[in-house]
Amino acid sequence: MRIKTVIVDDEQPICDEIEYLLKKHPDIEVTAIFNNASKALSYLIENNCPLVFLDIKIPGMSGLELAQELNTLEHPPLIVFITAFTEHALEAFNTPAVGYITKPVTEGQMDHTLNKIRNLIPNSPPRPQNIVHKICVIAKGKIIPLDKQDVVFAYVKDKDVYIRTKTKEYKTTLNLQEIESLLSNSSFLRIHRQFIVNLNKIVEIIPWFHGSYLLKMDDFKSEEVPVSRNKVKLLKNAMGLK
Repeated sequence: MRIKTVIVDDEQPICDEIEYLLKKHPDIEVTAIFNNASKALSYLIENNCPLVFLDIKIPGMSGLELAQELNTLEHPPLIVFITAFTEHALEAFNTPAVGYITKPVTEGQMDHTLNKIRNLIPNSPPRPQNIVHKICVIAKGKIIPLDKQDVVFAYVKDKDVYIRTKTKEYKTTLNLQEIESLLSNSSFLRIHRQFIVNLNKIVEIIPWFHGSYLLKMDDFKSEEVPVSRNKVKLLKNAMGLK
């Protein structure tokens, strides 16, 4: 059983970091991310998600207030509070929370918390999973199946989505979010809203403006792909950069 999970934090880089850590656990499925507690509440009222990672200090409705609202639902989710302010710990534990993690969130903290949560959520019979081994692209009106590791990067241009390999470029009918889902393993990373790269196909990491980077890729054009500033930390973690 995959545990449907929602992330709520007003800082998008923190959301990205939590999502990155959660993707290392195949039994966790991040179904939605919100920077606003009220929008998260509306979603959780309509969708049964058993786990929520929740920042305490959110403008407007606070995380503590959202937790109290969620506790009134017929099937309230388990809540893990995430905050930079340790003084909120005692207050948080007066809410229906099962965990409390202080920022910056580490892999060790996440592993420990998820092990606890697995013991709290009842198991259900495993569902057969449709494992996709190829990514299909279009060339001259024909459908071409590609091995995933042959993908150097995928990107959006003028609303169309393309996949670049070592030797060719192909158009695909998939959107970038679908490609990201198909490539959800440690070799691939979404480093920009328009780019997903194969980390094993990076030739050079080039320092760029404002602490960001360009990635020179191992394709036939030696393309230089930009890294969004809010993805820099994820890239550094994935590549072992300090």
